Amino acid sequence: MKKALFTLILGLAATLTSKAQEAATYTQYQLFPVLYNPGVTGFSGSHEFILNARKSQTGFSGTPVSYTAMYHGSIGDKLGLGGAIFSEKIGDMTSTKVQGNYAFRFRLQKAQVGIGLTTEFINKRVNSELLSNPLVQAGDQSLEDQVGGQQIFDATAGIHVLYDERLFVALALPNTVRTRLDQGVIDGPQVTAPNDRSNYFFHFGYIVNRPAQGFSVIPSLALRNYRDVPFQVDLNVQGRFLEDKLVAAVTMRPGTSGLAGLMIGTMLKGAQIVYSYDIAFGPFQQYHTGSHELTLSYVIKPKAKRAVTAPGDYQ
Repeated sequence: MKKALFTLILGLAATLTSKAQEAATYTQYQLFPVLYNPGVTGFSGSHEFILNARKSQTGFSGTPVSYTAMYHGSIGDKLGLGGAIFSEKIGDMTSTKVQGNYAFRFRLQKAQVGIGLTTEFINKRVNSELLSNPLVQAGDQSLEDQVGGQQIFDATAGIHVLYDERLFVALALPNTVRTRLDQGVIDGPQVTAPNDRSNYFFHFGYIVNRPAQGFSVIPSLALRNYRDVPFQVDLNVQGRFLEDKLVAAVTMRPGTSGLAGLMIGTMLKGAQIVYSYDIAFGPFQQYHTGSHELTLSYVIKPKAKRAVTAPGDYQ
């Protein structure tokens, strides 16, 4: 009964917060920053294919499960293009997203700059069987609208800067434009709601490269500010060893809504596999066994001299 009730709560929560951002959750964003920031699209001059799967709060049925398939690469010396397909299921709600990434990069003295835009077409739908659940109030118009499905257009702007191949600073602005295609404009600028906030994801860090010792260390800090989600701060430390054949990282997110995450991966001839596990600090952690994430990627590097790299893709 407890699991069934929790599954129902998850579905209703996803439905009632449909005005919140649709940004996916990734623990491994520090290795694959293009997952959240379109400014990284084609930034390294390579072509990269990414498959990502994540299951949160393992141990309950109906908890978030997401899958992402993405490609991004460099077109000439200035442009980057990419695309992705994303699917997520939370309780009785399913979201499908088709995404296009576009970026322009240039150099300012020692700084390599990438400015990008992501356009997304999102379809959100609730399982019609939820309406027959005795715990659901009959005639809930919001829920019935979700059963009929929502089609949403969304756009994210982003910028990524790498200075002297060491210091990187990135800013992504989710929901820069968000429009309901089936009803009209929604979530426009509002000043009446006291909890209405701008959405942003800010990430910066420093690459400490020690080739003579055979390792590199990348400490970084990430700040998230999304509507209807508590403000989050991530403290990250990433290490790369044996010419990137071994990658390990630790993430700490302080606070009662925070988490601790461990990540380990390996790369061989352009192919990389990364696994991460995180546990939450909140009281609900005692009822589940944590979250798991797995990413497979493959990088095709240009034959010519490589361009300056992104923090998750350098040698």
